[in-house]
Amino acid sequence: MVNHNYSSQYLDSRKLMEEQLIHELKRGLPPSVKLIAYNYSHAGTSLYALLQRNQITETPEWLTLRLADHPLWLENGQQLFIDFGNPADLRGLAKKLITLFESPTAEDYFYKLTSLEIAALQFLDACQKQGMVWAVRLPEEIFAARKQLSFDLKNDFIETDLFLGNRNNLNTMLLPVEAKEYQTELAVLFGRNLLFSQFARSRLLRLLPTNQWIQPIIEHGKTEKNDWEKQIASEYGQPLLDIYEEGKKFKL
Repeated sequence: MVNHNYSSQYLDSRKLMEEQLIHELKRGLPPSVKLIAYNYSHAGTSLYALLQRNQITETPEWLTLRLADHPLWLENGQQLFIDFGNPADLRGLAKKLITLFESPTAEDYFYKLTSLEIAALQFLDACQKQGMVWAVRLPEEIFAARKQLSFDLKNDFIETDLFLGNRNNLNTMLLPVEAKEYQTELAVLFGRNLLFSQFARSRLLRLLPTNQWIQPIIEHGKTEKNDWEKQIASEYGQPLLDIYEEGKKFKL
């Protein structure tokens, strides 16, 4: 029998913690940095925030901030991490953030997106609108550990097999893709939380665009002359777009 009172209390406490985390986060940010979007985990143990810093006459800088009570399973990801400590007492979080942003360490985590990276995000957006998703096949031990073992984005990720598949059911379409330079770019985006992951059967890991993050980034970065298909073909080769066109022919 389901204890509805317990479920309601859990949801209420989770929502309260989310509100407290966001409140403390905003209190701790420098005036030049603002919160654009965030994701709060179902378990309530981590919050990912996309931050933007505007510089005069320059393109915006972005930063992925991770507030959690456990380390990230992805090695070589570009995420600034703060352990928020006791979830029952978050009052010191804003002070931790102020101290962190005053240190040189934070500067290493800000990033600007090139026109090619914007094109890569537009490509990912186009794929998802066609019902497609990118996926990699994980080593057996990494897949079985379900984020309890670390996974190196610079080395392990590049050695995995890459696929373009049906977003809802990989069994209905799973096209192998050989494009290591593009896979390297996926690793960078994944490490910034611009892609999030879902485990699937057959040791597959889906890589889905973090929509509430990539849409404002695309809006800031695209231009009238920005032809993402030409940029993708020029940098990664026409065969990558041919796979995309092939995938569009499948019934979704």
